[in-house]
Amino acid sequence: MIEGENQPAGITDATKLEQEIRARIESLSYLPTTVAVAMKFIDLGKNPNAEPADYAKVISADGSLSTKLLALANSPWFGIRNKVTSVRMAVNLLGLGTVRTMAISYCMAGLHNELHLAPEEARMFWEGSLCKAVAAGGYAHRIDKTLADEAFVAGMFQDFALPIMFATAKEKLMAILNDPSNDRQAQVNKEREIFRLDHAEIGRILAQKLELPDVYVDAIAFHHQHERLAEFMEQPGMADAVYAASLFPPLLTSWNQQDADTLCHLIEEQFGAEQCDPAKFIEEVQAEFDKVYRYFEGSEAPDMRLAHLMIAAARENADNTSSLIRTVSHLMQEAATMGVEMNQLVRSHNQLEDKAIRDPLTGLLNRAGFTTQAQELIEKAARYQVPLSLVYFDLDKFKTINDTMGHEMGDRALRNVATCMGDAARQHDRPARLGGDEFVMLLYDASREEAEQIVRKILAQTAAEPITRGKARVRTSLSAGLLHVATVPKQQSLDELLSMADKLMYQSKQEGGNRVWIRVVDEPQSATPGLRAARVAQAQPS
Repeated sequence: MIEGENQPAGITDATKLEQEIRARIESLSYLPTTVAVAMKFIDLGKNPNAEPADYAKVISADGSLSTKLLALANSPWFGIRNKVTSVRMAVNLLGLGTVRTMAISYCMAGLHNELHLAPEEARMFWEGSLCKAVAAGGYAHRIDKTLADEAFVAGMFQDFALPIMFATAKEKLMAILNDPSNDRQAQVNKEREIFRLDHAEIGRILAQKLELPDVYVDAIAFHHQHERLAEFMEQPGMADAVYAASLFPPLLTSWNQQDADTLCHLIEEQFGAEQCDPAKFIEEVQAEFDKVYRYFEGSEAPDMRLAHLMIAAARENADNTSSLIRTVSHLMQEAATMGVEMNQLVRSHNQLEDKAIRDPLTGLLNRAGFTTQAQELIEKAARYQVPLSLVYFDLDKFKTINDTMGHEMGDRALRNVATCMGDAARQHDRPARLGGDEFVMLLYDASREEAEQIVRKILAQTAAEPITRGKARVRTSLSAGLLHVATVPKQQSLDELLSMADKLMYQSKQEGGNRVWIRVVDEPQSATPGLRAARVAQAQPS
C-alpha cells in the first residue's frame, strides 16, 4: 500500500468477476496451437504457390483437427468407397476452401473444450460465431472478394469472449443474451455492470494475448463501433463487413428489432435493393451457414431460420427464391492468388532484426528496440483506452561495485536485474536496458495496483539474493520511479513519459535507494499530478 492511503472497504462482485475472467484468459493453454493453425491457413491463402501438401502439413500438427478432417472425408456426405487414411488425401478430396473453413472454425472448439463447456453449450456459441463469420465473409465478398477470407476470420472471432464470460457467470450472461429487448449498446452496458468489462474489451485482451494481427484485434475491439472500425482499418470494405456481422444476434435464438433494422438499412445503403435486398442477403447467409454446419458437425443444421428470426424482430419478410452465394472454396481459391509466401526469408530476417534490438549482455531490449516497441504499445493503449505504466530503474551503487569488485561482478549484477525483470514481466510488458545501470519497463494494460505489485516484486527479488563470484559476495538493490497513466492521449510522446519516470527514480535514489516513488496521472499533461511516495522495506541479509 502507498503510505497514507486507506485499504478499499471491499471488492465488489463485478471486480471479482473481472479478476476471474482475466485469470481464466491467462490460464488458457489451448490458444497458441489452434489459433496458430488458423493464422497459418490465412497465410497460405495469400500464397499462389501453396499446394494441398502444405495445408496437410499444417493440419497434421494438430491431432484433433486431423481426426475431424478424416472423419468428414469418410462420412456419407462424400460416399467414398475406399477409406481415406491420410490428411493429404482428405485435403485433395474436400478442397482447400472446405478445409480452410474447417480449420478456422475449429480454433473455437479448443476454447470451448478448455472452458469445460457441455456439448450443447459449446454448440450454442459456435453456431453464433459461425453465423457471424459467414455473414462477414459474404458481405465483404460483395464489396471486394479479396477481403472475404479475413472478414470470415474476423467474424468468427468477434464474440469469442462470450464463452469465457459464460463459464464465469452463466446465469447472469444468459439473462442478457436471451433478452431480445437488448440491442447491441444495451448488451454492452449490462455486461459492464456485471463484469466491469464488456465482451469486446475482453475479446481484445484475449486477442492481444494471442498476438493476433492488428486487423483482428481491431475487429474484435470495435466491432460494434462502425466509426472506429473505419478509422483504424485500412480497408473500408472490411470495416463494413465486420460491423454488418456484429448486427447478427450473438445467439441464434432471437434477434433484437433495432439491430435487425440497422442491418437492413446498412445493406440497402451499401448495395441497393435491386442488387441485394436484405431478405436475399439473409437467405444467402442461411444457405452457407447450413452447408458449413453440415461439414463440421456431420449432421443437418439446427432447425433455425435467420429469416424467421428477423421477421419476428423486424419489418422484413424473407424471400426464399434467392440463389446461393459462391462457395467458401471459391472464395479461398481466389484469395490464394494473392502474394508469395517467403517463410524462410522472413524467419531469417526476424532473427537478424531481433539481434539488432537486443542488449548483448542482458538479452533485454536495447534502447532502439525499446523505443520502437514502447511507442507501438503507447499507441495501442490510446487506441483501446487502456492504462499503462512506465518504470525507470537504476542499480544502486553500481559504480562502487565496478570499482571495488571488478567489471565481471558488475556485469553479473546487471544480468541479475534483467533476470528479475524478465521473471516479473507479463506477455505484453517490455523490459529493457537503456545503457549502463539504467533499466526501463513498460507495463501495458495494468492497473496501478498491478503495476506497483510488479515493481515491488522486482525490487524485492533483486535485493533478496547476493551476487557472488568465488568468495566475493555483494548485495544489490534498485531505485525505481513508477509513472502510471490512466488515460493515454493520442500521439503521446515516449520521451515525455521517460523524463517523468526518470525524475521519480531520482527521488527514490536521493532517499537512499531500494524503494519506489509513484506518480498517478489521468493525463501526462496534468498540471497538478498527485505525486505520492511508496517505500520498500530494506532487504535483510540471508
